[in-house]
Amino acid sequence: MKLALAPCHHRGMSLRDAWQGLHDATPSGWYVGRPSYHDERHEWVMYAFDPSERPKVGLRGREWTAVAPTEEGVVREMARCLGELREGTTPR
Repeated sequence: MKLALAPCHHRGMSLRDAWQGLHDATPSGWYVGRPSYHDERHEWVMYAFDPSERPKVGLRGREWTAVAPTEEGVVREMARCLGELREGTTPR
């Protein structure tokens, strides 16, 4: 007899799945920072960039910032955006 396990919706598993998705989506060589919570804006923020880009004054051309209301949400949003960047499209 084969037992089917119900999907786990525990916060830890969802966050772990989100991180796995981010690892899978990150373009080779990119650096992804840790998510941080900004209490004054009630939002999570996460930053990523391609360190192989030549340094120049101002913003990097190959960088991305994701913003979401939850930690899991910001990790999933970064995964979505980096996946699109990896495919050569600009996330919207």
